[in-house]
Amino acid sequence: MRELALWGARSLGPPTPGSGLFDGWVANALDIALAAVAPAGSFEFRVGDEVASLVDGEVRRAPVDDPDVVVEADPAALYAMFVEQRLDAVTVTGDRDLLERLVAAAPPRLDAPVTS
Repeated sequence: MRELALWGARSLGPPTPGSGLFDGWVANALDIALAAVAPAGSFEFRVGDEVASLVDGEVRRAPVDDPDVVVEADPAALYAMFVEQRLDAVTVTGDRDLLERLVAAAPPRLDAPVTS
């Protein structure tokens, strides 16, 4: 199921302002794409009115006390961070190296160049 959801997200592309994202979409995205591969640590994601956290691989639909990393982004920037592995459009507070490890653990794009 996870692979099918990731394929669908990549096929649809980044969300647009009129995408009509549902409440809880950030937590769902984290759960599908990252919970199983996340490094130890606490991450908080703030995307508009949505706040979700990832703590030691467990997704929470709320902020956490004293997170290691806080990421602020719009929906398209969050998509770019995890699908395209780009951090240029997000604001990062805290342990950037830990966030880079999380991004590197995200499943690669199927059309991404293979490196050896």
